[in-house]
Amino acid sequence: MRKGILFGLLFGLMLACQAQVREEWRYVYMPSDPDLLARLERMVRLQDGSWLLLGWTETPLSGQDALAIRLQPNGIPEWIYQRDGAGFDDAFVDALEVSTWQGDAFYLLGRFTDSDGYLQTRLLRLTPSGQLLGETLLPAEPTTHNRPLRVAWMESSEVGVFTEQVSGASSQLAYYIGATYLYNFRPWMVLVGEHAPEQPTPVLVMGTFSTPLRGLDVRMVNFLFGNQRDYSGPAGGFDVPGVGAGRLLYDPAQSGYWVAVQSEGSYTGEDIVLLRLDVGLRLLWGYRYTTAQHDDFPESLTLDAQGITYLLARTHLWSGEPFEQRVLRLLRFSPNGALQQNSLIEVGRLPQDSSPLTGIVRLNPAGQLFVTAYNPPYLARLGANGQPLWVRTPNILFRELFVERDGSLVIAGQGLIHNEENFPRLTVVKYAPDGDVDGDGCVDDADLLRVLMAFGQSGSDLLEDMNGDGIVDDADLIHVLFLFGSGC
Repeated sequence: MRKGILFGLLFGLMLACQAQVREEWRYVYMPSDPDLLARLERMVRLQDGSWLLLGWTETPLSGQDALAIRLQPNGIPEWIYQRDGAGFDDAFVDALEVSTWQGDAFYLLGRFTDSDGYLQTRLLRLTPSGQLLGETLLPAEPTTHNRPLRVAWMESSEVGVFTEQVSGASSQLAYYIGATYLYNFRPWMVLVGEHAPEQPTPVLVMGTFSTPLRGLDVRMVNFLFGNQRDYSGPAGGFDVPGVGAGRLLYDPAQSGYWVAVQSEGSYTGEDIVLLRLDVGLRLLWGYRYTTAQHDDFPESLTLDAQGITYLLARTHLWSGEPFEQRVLRLLRFSPNGALQQNSLIEVGRLPQDSSPLTGIVRLNPAGQLFVTAYNPPYLARLGANGQPLWVRTPNILFRELFVERDGSLVIAGQGLIHNEENFPRLTVVKYAPDGDVDGDGCVDDADLLRVLMAFGQSGSDLLEDMNGDGIVDDADLIHVLFLFGSGC
């Protein structure tokens, strides 16, 4: 098995030259002082195709300031909004674009430290041009940390804010929508799902609560219908929510939630439990991915239009031994919960590397599959068998990956600037198809012939499908002709 991993490592490195995308634009935010840091917390796509970057930047005097940047679709910043709290741990963590009879506005969810050193939550309302309209300081006890999680547009046409309130050694979920409602469990993540037009946003809050006999159990609360569901693993150990996806569509069969739980097994170590729930949190199916040979942790989850689930997992091979290795594994599940694929993703990681490993998996509407990883940096389009069709290695610690309908990608995170300081910088990069079908670095007759030979074919694995719409057609031919001669 170890020989197979080493062979896959070499094979992945060989594929790294076969890039089918080019860098279209890059945005790097530079703080006022080159020795200061700036970090990305979240990236939000806006209705007009622009972006909101949310996070923080260091300043010489006030520690971290909350930072929001609106990027135009071409990567040019339209405005930058910077806000200082009273302390040293300020950041924007989420945003919501709202259109009402009063006009368009952005709600920015901020984390701020008060004068006594306690975390507090502010909800700021900005115009589309970045001007402050007003703000709300969410209520909390004087000696309580109020850590913001997510903001969502709720069924009552109001903005709902989800936070974690920590007082002493206790933690609970706080939901604010004009007033504060408390729930007695520790929130780990808030899942804001996709929804059909003119339908409310499906919101699932997942967390843990302790029990005398079972350790930690998972609690899920649906804030659309008020349903609640708990999960406890059979080993009676520690179960915590990992990743999830949710959607609320007109077709009930395609609506609901997909949740991956990290679950402690009795003799198998760390397992992954994938749960498929309907909108009322009724269990439709569950799958426990377990083996005594390695530990597994959920990293990222995405769905296609038919309800096929792709789960990116981090696997620790030979866990706890001197030669422990960490790899990424792609699991594909049918709409009925059957495991259809289990493949290793070779990202070019050295066997002795014990540093953290993270990854993201995403799909475009045509079913094309993309994966990022860090340590080492890795960006790839995968085929149906889980093997890379092309690979890029941008030196970015990925936090966000968006796949566009035109075959392009937008990635964001911390990019390493190659200078003497080598400080990470808040970086956004857009990649677009480069017309080089065969990956030889030159758009020439061979690429044109490849497109002509595949003309009319459909599927998600076609390298000749430049614009990512699932079929090789006139648009792909024109794309190659337009870039003909590039790189030669």
